Amino acid sequence: MARELIVFPDLQAAFAPQYFGSVEYYAVMSAFGRVYIDTDMPADKRLKTAHRCSVVDTRDEIMLTVPIVHPHGRHSWNETPISTHGRWTHVHRTALESAYGRTAFFEYYIDRLSQVFDCDYSDHKITVGQLDRTCDSIIRDILKIDNDVVYGSPYEDVHKDYRRIRSFDPAPVSYYQLRADRLGFRWGQSILDLIFNLGPEAPLILRQISNNILFTDNDL
Repeated sequence: MARELIVFPDLQAAFAPQYFGSVEYYAVMSAFGRVYIDTDMPADKRLKTAHRCSVVDTRDEIMLTVPIVHPHGRHSWNETPISTHGRWTHVHRTALESAYGRTAFFEYYIDRLSQVFDCDYSDHKITVGQLDRTCDSIIRDILKIDNDVVYGSPYEDVHKDYRRIRSFDPAPVSYYQLRADRLGFRWGQSILDLIFNLGPEAPLILRQISNNILFTDNDL
C-alpha cells in the first residue's frame, strides 16, 4: 500500500514541519515522490502547527501544545528550543490516553511514541525542528510512507510549495472516529486520530483524501 500512496512520483513538494501533523497534511505529503520538510525555515508564530496538534477528547477537540523557548532575533525551527514548562510530555501522553484509550489500536501504537514522551527536554538542547523530525519518522514508519524525505530547505525547485499553508482544507472524506456518534465527525485532526482509530487501514483513507484534495488542484 505504501507505494500506492505516491500519486506524483516525479514531483517534489515543500512543507513546514508539524507536530504530529494533521491527517490532511500527511495525505498530501505522501502523494509526492520527494518532499522537503523545511525545519530550517524561519520560526513563524502564526504557524502554530509546528508545535501544536488537535485531537478529539471525550467532550470536544483539544489542542496539545509543546512549550517553546523564544530565542532573541530571527531564528529557524531548528534553532527554537523546547521547554519542559507544564510537564507537557506527561500532559500529552495522558490526554492521548483519555482521548483514544478505548480505540482499537491505541495499545498497539502508543509505545511507538515513547521516544517523544520519554525524552529529556530539560537542557533546552532539543529544538522544535528536531522534535518534528522525530514525530514524522514515527508516523512514516507506522504508515509505511516511503517517498523520499529531506529535513531542511529545498535544494532544488519544487513543484508545490506548501510551507506557508497553516492548514489544508478538509476533504469530504470521513472515517471512523470513536465519538463521532456523539460529537459529530471532526476534520483536521492529528494523524494520531486516524492511526488510533483505524490502525493498518489508515493508508486507505490517506489515499482517498489525497485524491480529493490534489485532483482539484489545477497546478498538478
